[in-house]
Formats: sequence, C-alpha cells, structure tokens
Amino acid sequence: MTSWNLLHINTERDWRGGEYQTLLLAQGLRARGHRCWLAAPGGSPLEGRALEMGLEVLSFSCRGEFDLKAIRRLAHLLDAHSPRLLHYHTSHAITLGSLASLWAGRRLAVASRRVSFPLSRNPLARLKYTWRVDRVIAVSEAIRDALLSAGVPGERVAVIPSAVDLERLRATADRPAGRRDLGIGEGEFLVGALGHLAPHKGHAVLVEAARRVVAREPKFRFVLTGKGEEEADLRRQIEAAGLSSVFRLIGFRKEVAAILSALDVLAFPSLSGEGSPAVLKEAMACGVAVVASDISGVGEIIQTGREGLLVPSGDPEALAEALLRLARDRELRVECARRGRERSLDFSVTSLVDRTEALYQDLMEAGRR
Repeated sequence: MTSWNLLHINTERDWRGGEYQTLLLAQGLRARGHRCWLAAPGGSPLEGRALEMGLEVLSFSCRGEFDLKAIRRLAHLLDAHSPRLLHYHTSHAITLGSLASLWAGRRLAVASRRVSFPLSRNPLARLKYTWRVDRVIAVSEAIRDALLSAGVPGERVAVIPSAVDLERLRATADRPAGRRDLGIGEGEFLVGALGHLAPHKGHAVLVEAARRVVAREPKFRFVLTGKGEEEADLRRQIEAAGLSSVFRLIGFRKEVAAILSALDVLAFPSLSGEGSPAVLKEAMACGVAVVASDISGVGEIIQTGREGLLVPSGDPEALAEALLRLARDRELRVECARRGRERSLDFSVTSLVDRTEALYQDLMEAGRR
C-alpha cells in the first residue's frame, strides 16, 4: 500500500478518551509507513504525550470553532505540509479545518464522532458533518443512528469502534502491587470507576449505590480516578453519606492498568453521551468484570450475564444489587472476567488501524475516479 501524508487535528486541551484514540491511531498509521502530523493545542496533555511517542506535532491554539487566528494557523499548516487527507478528531476541529481549507485548498477529510449526544436537526449540524467532510467515523452503531437522524447520508458514515492497547495493558497489570498502592487489603472488595468527573458520568449514582451496598456488606471499598467539575460535589456527597472511610478519590492517573488490575469490579454508572467507552474494553482486557449502565453503545460491547451485568442508568438500587451479586457470586464474577478478556480481542489497535486505513484507501480511490 502506498504511504500517505496525513494530518490529524484535535482541539481538546484536556485528556479524555478521544485523545487516547487519536494517539493510538496516529501511532499505528505511522508504524505502517504513513507520515502523520498531529495538530494539537500547545501545552496540552495530548501534545506532551505525542511528543513522548515521537510523533510530529504542529502546535496551535483555538478559543472556539470560529477562531480566525486558529483558522489561519491551520491554513498555513496545510500550505506548508500538503497533507493528502485531514482527519478531524473533535467537533471544533471539523469547523476550523473546513474553513481553513477555503484558503489552503480542498483536501479529503474524515471526521470522528465519539459521543452519542443527539445532533440537532438544525441544517447547520448536518452541514458541519457533510460540507467538506467526505466520511464520518462513528465509534458505535448508536452514534451512527444519531448521525442519520440528523440528516447525514448513510453512505458517508462508517462504524469503527474505538480501540485499546491490549499488549500494554496486560504487560503492566499487577494486581498485588495495585492493591498495595491503594491500601486495599485482601479481604476487601474493591469497586472502581475511571474517567472524567462530570455530571453525565453518573458518579453521584454510584455514591448512592455505595451507601446501600456498604450497609449490607462492609467489606466494600470504592476508588474514583480522574478530575473534573463534579469533584467538589462528589466529595461533599461522600462525606454527607458517611462514606469517607470507604471512598478514595485519587485524581488523574496516566497509567490505568495498575488501577484496573487492582479492582474486583469496574463500575460504569454513566447516564448519557457515551460512544464506545474504552474503559470498558480496558477493564475486560485486564480480566475485570463490569457493572455498567445500559445506555447507547454499551450494549454493543457487553452482554449482561456474559462480560458483566447491565443495569438501568440512574438507578442506584439496581446498581447496588448488581455489585452485591458479583461480590457474592465468585463463579459468575470469574466467568464474566474470562469472557470479557476474550471479547476485548475484538477491540485491538490493529483492528482500528486496519479499518481506518481501508476507509482512507477507499476515499482516495474514489477521489481518483
């Protein structure tokens, strides 16, 4: 296959799942001989990690999707590097890159959509994903349906699930060390939730479920990783519920395998907006059973009773019952973990790169025709 010059654009200043996916893809494509530039905000965690990996980073800053300075900067980058294809990894990147191409010339363009929040049926929302965008990658069927409902033509949308670095996760997983670091004894049952501390992630539901669980099984302990706007409220809720001794909020952690491998169960209490959550796949790769909200995209990864248990979102009683069930039924928990490890093989980086590379190839051949 011919090598290509590719420009990936990501405008996010924080570190979340989308930035992890951007790096996995760019690194995988570079390993196959393609030249990948990454346009990212200067000083962002994404820029820092990309530089650590040896990726070519083109720094820029933006204050919004209509930032004229950022548009000019991207237009200059297009002129200077002449990428054959642009890949937009955030919503703002689509607008900035599309407008930049008015000055620097039209390029083939792909946009990734990773969240399942409904798109407005406003014509401008449809225009964003169709004007100067040739294909949209949805990371789940639920997101594809949302795009179609907003008027994006079905032939322009491809489903490619997000990936996890299976080899790295398994190589760095160390249950005894992880539990020692968290101060968890062997007789304690550890439940963890990993991710940004935002209201739609449902951590408040987990705290309420924990109150019910601990009243019946005092051996439970809970750990939350991540930072976010909900942190202060969560700390107050935990203290008011009398759960300060059983909860640990440990902030952002760069390496998740040590945390995941220390868990007995991963809790995923999210309320909305998830696409194809990487943390579920990471937990399964580490051999951890999952209790998750049955929201869009999650059911495409986990079948209840196989890789874990699914519960209605926003229902602390159902979440509590599922956690208790897995704690009391070791055979079920071990079987869910085994099946989850097998299922995680479907979300390898190789699969992500294969399918994205094939989409690029089809686009380029169609452009030549």
